[in-house]
Parts: sequence; structure tokens; C-alpha cells
Amino acid sequence: MGKAEFFSILRESLEGYIPMEEVEQNIAFYQDYFKQSELSDQELIQELGDPRLIARTIIEAYRASKGPMADYYEQQARSEYSNGNAGERHAADGKSGHGAFSFEKVVFWIVVFLFVLLMLMVAFRVFRFLLFFALPILLIVFLVKILIDFFER
Repeated sequence: MGKAEFFSILRESLEGYIPMEEVEQNIAFYQDYFKQSELSDQELIQELGDPRLIARTIIEAYRASKGPMADYYEQQARSEYSNGNAGERHAADGKSGHGAFSFEKVVFWIVVFLFVLLMLMVAFRVFRFLLFFALPILLIVFLVKILIDFFER
């Protein structure tokens, strides 16, 4: 593997997982490392190892630095990457669309809604009139929330 291939693999392995600004900073770091080293390119590549492993380490360090917001930032990076490239990139670890709208989320919220509704009906049997008046309103609010979440993605 040559220097150009090393950087190509490193870039491809980072894009879509961390923001492009971070990709560029890491590529620049390794380019400077190559320029400042007294070793040949081949010796440096052997010393550094597989660029995919380097990328995985960079991605994991980035995710760790973002803490609970890591999925949000990774989703932004994927969006940034897909908007900038015609092809769609799939995650090497098999994950895709963290935090995206999903059928499971809809089912979960429907079950929660129905459970709360049932508890209200049991707790307020005397106020069934209000409950049946409120039911259509709650249902509309719930559906609007689902649609807003769907179109924000």
C-alpha cells in the first residue's frame, strides 16, 4: 500500500462517521506526520498499521468525547456526508440511521398512549364524558407529533 492509498482508505473510513471538519483535521494531522518523519512512506505505513483501524480509533474517540450526544453527532455526520456525495455509505459495523424515525418508535409511543388512556379511563370513570372529548384531541396531538418527528428526519 502506498501513501495515496493509505490516505484514501483513511478518508473513506472516516467520512460519514464524524463531521467533515474532523475528517480534514485528522487527515492533515497524518499528512504532517508523514512530512515530519525521517522514515520512508512504506516504513511509516507499516509503523502506523491499517488505516481502517486508525479510523475506527478516531471514530470511537470522537464518540467518547461527545458522550450521550454521540448518536446525534454521528447522524449529522452521515447527513453531511450523504448530502455531499451521490452514493450512500453503509456503516462498517452494520449500524445505520441512529435516532432515525422507525416503526418500533411509533409502536412504542402508540402503546404508551393507549396505556395512559386506559389508566385515565379506569381512574376517571366518572369523567368519561371528558375523556371521550379529550381522546380525539389527544390522538390528533399525538399524530401531529409523529408527523413532525418523521419530517424532521
